[in-house]
Amino acid sequence: MVGQTVQLTATERLTSSTTQDVTSTSTWQSSNPAVATVSGAGLVTAVSLGSAIITATSQSVAGTLSVLVVTNTVKSILIVGPNTLATGQTSTLTAAASTTSGMQVITAGIAWQSSKPDVASVSSEGVLTATAPGTATISATYAGVTGRLTVTVVNLVATSITIFGPTTVTSGTPTQLMATAMFADGTAQIITNVATWQSSNTGAATVSSSGLVTWVAAGTTTITTSYLGVTGSVVMSAN
Repeated sequence: MVGQTVQLTATERLTSSTTQDVTSTSTWQSSNPAVATVSGAGLVTAVSLGSAIITATSQSVAGTLSVLVVTNTVKSILIVGPNTLATGQTSTLTAAASTTSGMQVITAGIAWQSSKPDVASVSSEGVLTATAPGTATISATYAGVTGRLTVTVVNLVATSITIFGPTTVTSGTPTQLMATAMFADGTAQIITNVATWQSSNTGAATVSSSGLVTWVAAGTTTITTSYLGVTGSVVMSAN
């Protein structure tokens, strides 16, 4: 496709039936530089749609390769993300395009849309936010092709939160905590990366949004995590 580069290799067969790499010593030429150019090292660059013949010459012996530059057509869009979210949860969606040259993740130029923003909304960056119980269809459009993901939002009622990790450490040692939530239906879920974390004594330790505690001095602090209106805490100390 236009803009794509390919490194070619030239191999010379000798009268002794042995071969040797002559990529760097060959003379390279394109029959149609407007379509595809070739560098002195055999690197081909697709410039526009069409065809060209690439020739490599070594010691008056030439070899050729036909190159066809085609349009990279998007055939379908796949949205990668959760099918079920609890009210208040967020998730970053990823869109991938199936094209004539293979599968590729799309990082820009996507138009995101929700069929029911009051149930689940989606930002221009693909961040999905569950707002109220129900079902919504999330669509991602790229190069005129649309992919869809059905998302169901449920009302999970958290009853308790438990924090796991060491409570006594050496000052200066980073400590990764993990949090789990228990729900009214008897199920449990790891919420480390979606919960809100807080340290009561930032002069001793801070805590990141993913539960990583960083000690800046010896002391004691209470680490608290919140999720769906429920909190859990643990007292930690460093010496």
